[in-house]
Formats: sequence, structure tokens, C-alpha cells
Amino acid sequence: MDTSIALIVFSSIAVTSCVFLASYFLFIRKESKLQDLTLGLLFIAIALRILKSIFYYILPEISPIGTALGFLGFALIGPLAFTYLSLNKNNHKTLKPILLLHILFPVIGFVIILINSNFAYDMYLLANVSFATYLVISAITFISKPKENNLTQWHKALFYGLVALSAVLIYQLLGETISAYATGIALSSIVIYFLFFYALQSPSVVKKSSSKVIPEKMIRKITKAMEDDKIYYQPGITLAQFAEAIDAPNYLVSRATKKIYNKNFPEVINSFRIKAVRDKLSQPEFMNEKIEDLAYDVGFNTSSAFYNAFKKEVAMTPREYQTSIMNKN
Repeated sequence: MDTSIALIVFSSIAVTSCVFLASYFLFIRKESKLQDLTLGLLFIAIALRILKSIFYYILPEISPIGTALGFLGFALIGPLAFTYLSLNKNNHKTLKPILLLHILFPVIGFVIILINSNFAYDMYLLANVSFATYLVISAITFISKPKENNLTQWHKALFYGLVALSAVLIYQLLGETISAYATGIALSSIVIYFLFFYALQSPSVVKKSSSKVIPEKMIRKITKAMEDDKIYYQPGITLAQFAEAIDAPNYLVSRATKKIYNKNFPEVINSFRIKAVRDKLSQPEFMNEKIEDLAYDVGFNTSSAFYNAFKKEVAMTPREYQTSIMNKN
């Protein structure tokens, strides 16, 4: 098979993969509407940019509308990636109006190329700079703080895939030969294949959540038992014992506590116990109490389990915490 034909087929399949992912996020998944919409548009933008390269490789005299659409997709990749990570940080619920300003450059550049395609090279160069700038800002704002921004392996894979894509597109634009341009198309397609197959292996990305609706009555039972009845004071309480106490099946209690407190059952119990100890440590009348006794009072069976849980929850020892509270007062 001729090398050019093989390249066109290889890259066309990559673009098709992009469109497939975009369609899934835009029309099928619908788990987190804003985030799915942004991710779907991101893959559409990538597809437009690579499609423009394919057409330019086949027909160098590509029409201004094709060049402009390629630019629009290219210039939107950075803003959409940044927005996607921003939405993940605030739990997919809100879109800051200021983010809409990020589409000004893509739209203005699109219009300029339509009016005068002689500016195409300059606009694509600016798009490269814009894309790289968004990646740097995203790295500083989100990628460098994965836990704070609730990042998963998928978010990291997407980011590094886009970094690779940015480097390839810069190389493609600055290359002076048709072979460099063809290499850019091939490498861009490889990045797309990487993201496509990584997404297929990430259940949180391409599969709908299997979680079922938790009855409101169940939520009230659990929060009452935890927050009002303080059932966690019972030493060694297990999920089965807790479920029996509120007359509910184990699996449903496990799922509900995870949904309510975003922790598994043992972590929830320890978290409430630690909070109870912290409340006492902040009160002067408990200054001379043995910390181990306070731990036993709220349900811990051993001092080692208490100290480990406290350090994990508060990031300091109980005595350090007590000292910091007293110093503030």
C-alpha cells in the first residue's frame, strides 16, 4: 500500500475515534452534564484540527472555510481542556461566566481567516502559543495539585496526551517539508489512539455509573444514627451491626454512607470519633485528661488505632492539635 494512502487511512480512523468519543460524551453518557459536554466538545475540536491536516496533506489548496474550521478547533482545545479541569474541581456543577471569554480568540481568528486566508499561518502560530499557554496554566493550577483538584488517572493521561499533541502540532507548523507535515499527522493520530484506548480502559470515563438512587428515608436513618444518636461510640461497631441497628441491608448501608460522606463505613466511623475527640481537646476542662481515655470514650479499642486514625485525619498528633488550639485562644 502506498505510504500516503496508509497515512490517510491511519489518521482518518483516529479522527473517527475522536468523533466516536465526542458522540458518547455529548449524547449518551450524560453523567455530569457540563463536564461531559466540555469533554465531548474537546474531542470535536481535536478532530477538526487533525481533519484539517489530512485535507491539507491531500489538497494543499484547501478552501478558506476548511482552514478556518481547523483553526477554530485548534484554538478551542486549550480553553476546553482548561474548562474541563475547572469543572472537575468544583464537582461539575457550575460554569464560571468568565470562562466564556476564552472563546473570543478562537472566534476572532476564525473570522479573520475567512476574510483573508493570508493570515492563516500567523493565526495558527498564535493558536500554538495559546494552546501551550493553557497547558502551562493547567499544569500549575490543576496537575500540580491532583488531590486538591480531585484528579484521576484519566485527567492526568488527558493532560499529558494534550502536551504531546501540542508539541507535535508545533513541530508540524514549523516543519518546512511535506514529510515533516506527514510526520505531524501520524504522531497526532497516535496521541488520539492513546487517549481513545485509555478512555476505553477507564470505567469512570466511558461507563455509566451503576449506582442506584438511595432512598431518602435511608439517608435520614443513617445521618440520625451517626450525628444524633452517636452510634459510633459503640466500640468495635461493624457495618453489619450498624445495618441491623437501623434495620437495613448491609449493601445499601455501605452504598449510602459512601454517597453521604464520600468515605467507606470504617472511615466514616473513625472520622466521627476523631471529631468528637477534637471537640474535647479544644475545651479547657479536658486539658489534663489522658488523651487515650478520650479515645476510648468515643469508641476506639486501642490507642494505636486512635493515633493512626487521628494523624491520618488531622495531619498532626492529638497533643500537637491541642497545643495549636490553645495557642489560638
